[in-house]
Amino acid sequence: MSTGLGNIALGVGRSAGKSGNGNVGKAADIIDFAESAWGVEMELYPVQRVILKCHYGIPLDDTKEFLVDTSWRLDKKVLFTEASYLRYLYDEGRSNIREVIPGQERREMVLSIGRRSGKTMLSAAIAAYETYKLILKGDPHSYYGIMPSNPIQIISIATDKDQAGILYQDVSGHFRACDFFGPYTANNTMSYARFQTPKDIDKYGRYSQDPTARASLRVTFRSCIAKGLRGAGNIVIIMDEAAHFTDGGQSSAASVYDAVTPSAATFSPKDPKDKKVPIGKVEGRVISISSPLGKQGHFYQLYQLGYTGTAAADNMLCIQAPTWEVNPTLPISEYEKFYYKDPNVFFTEFGGQFTDRTRGWLEREEDLLMCVEPSLHPQVQAPARLPHFIGIDVGLVKDASAVAIGHMEIVDGQNKVVVDLVDQIKAGEGKYKDQARLDFDGVADWILKLSKKFYIAEGMFDQYVGIPFEQALVKRGLRQIKMVHMTRQLNSDIFKNFKDMMWEKWLVLYDYPIPVDPKEGSHCPYILQLMELQAQYLSKYVTLVQAPQVAGKHDDMADALVRMVWQASHSLSKPKIISGVRNRNGIAGGVNPGAARRARLNARRMGSSPDRQASKANRNMTRGR
Repeated sequence: MSTGLGNIALGVGRSAGKSGNGNVGKAADIIDFAESAWGVEMELYPVQRVILKCHYGIPLDDTKEFLVDTSWRLDKKVLFTEASYLRYLYDEGRSNIREVIPGQERREMVLSIGRRSGKTMLSAAIAAYETYKLILKGDPHSYYGIMPSNPIQIISIATDKDQAGILYQDVSGHFRACDFFGPYTANNTMSYARFQTPKDIDKYGRYSQDPTARASLRVTFRSCIAKGLRGAGNIVIIMDEAAHFTDGGQSSAASVYDAVTPSAATFSPKDPKDKKVPIGKVEGRVISISSPLGKQGHFYQLYQLGYTGTAAADNMLCIQAPTWEVNPTLPISEYEKFYYKDPNVFFTEFGGQFTDRTRGWLEREEDLLMCVEPSLHPQVQAPARLPHFIGIDVGLVKDASAVAIGHMEIVDGQNKVVVDLVDQIKAGEGKYKDQARLDFDGVADWILKLSKKFYIAEGMFDQYVGIPFEQALVKRGLRQIKMVHMTRQLNSDIFKNFKDMMWEKWLVLYDYPIPVDPKEGSHCPYILQLMELQAQYLSKYVTLVQAPQVAGKHDDMADALVRMVWQASHSLSKPKIISGVRNRNGIAGGVNPGAARRARLNARRMGSSPDRQASKANRNMTRGR
């Protein structure tokens, strides 16, 4: 047998067993147990230490400072002490307690933290520590007034057997690495570990010498099936990734919680003279630890309960923290990879946030403004024969009819979508102030006028104005502008495409004119619309993006813009060579010898209306009408 604390504890345990009460001395605290060479020798990060200290009622240090990244971009480092970090969480609404009262344990912990934060490691540390404390009691059955024939169990419940196996490997590693557990270990399997208490050893002998000897402590790992979790006396219940237990039946978080947690109430210290009389508070623990889902489900309800200030919340610790605060070792590249795929999923999985189904579509206005070219103004016309794309959103009565026109251009060696014009017309305003409503012919005439200034190669509008508007365009020779059936999936994809291109800085936007009156906003109208858009997350892959449901808010120009960007960005798969057109960097777009001459001729007939297009029958002539 190993020397050191293991021997000392074994001797103390033996004498405690003989005395009939297992409370034989003060155990080391969990931080000492976790970090010391005699313990499991873990390396806890500062925020992990704060979490464990809050749970066990250990005073927080308020002198030694450590750096915490408060932004996922790892560009906002703030110095905290343990005490000031907890105050910061409380002030942010991410902790239900502002300070630790020494000795006051919060035995039900609901911990919503991001992926890769060390959830499994924290669960394993708690399971190993609680096993250590039970052994150190010598005779925990007598201490809690439990029949010796009933095993005392620490149970960790995971989403499935594989996840439970990962946790088991961590805890099993602690049991093997820590000399303390050596004398008491009975056996390990793939789903549980059994230990003898000093009382077991005194009364029944060592398991290593007699495999029939009693081992009355059990650490087990199970998947979340409620009907298989009832019956045992569980002093510690750890629900790993509790938010991801399935929604219904025996595997739901509520079913599992209701099946397993009542057993923890048994574990209060009892009067040595009368084991039916409790002499202290319940010492059972219930730990729900997970990355979250939305603001629904049992895990979220438990988290909210901790903030109610009711008697039910007195014993609870609720903390929400993102991965970048808890685990300072992940690089920015890891966060960027997931953020740019889907910010909503990112802030749930890594941010530890209970997401609203509705939130601002743009997480950061800075991402949009990074695409603004300050020198750009809206254009009134474009170079000859340079293909442009148009997105249209038609509104006839209360909403405006809006267009967005742009083109592809090589900027800094990269193909980008340059926005030339975003504009709208509306009944009761400007030229149409005397009209109660617009009509299809009026909107089509407006688009025809724009087509004489910009060569429109492709365009799109949605099905809600349907065939009558399409016929009005065809009557004016604008057959290249098509009606598209905008399903929720397609609309979601179109907005996601815009955001992807924004993040990659493949958009060139203008922000002009900026209103003189600050009350009207600090950006031009279409930029303001983009910033105000709200996103409702219908599913993991479908997002409904629209204006806030507030009087006076609209999304007409935003809709037109994202449709234009969709068409322009997808035109890259259909390359066209437009001779003689120079891009922003002065690089010619074609190599034909006659390109310059044709360009000069075409410059006299801009736009895409029929009377402005070159005749196929007669060179250097227009088609006419």
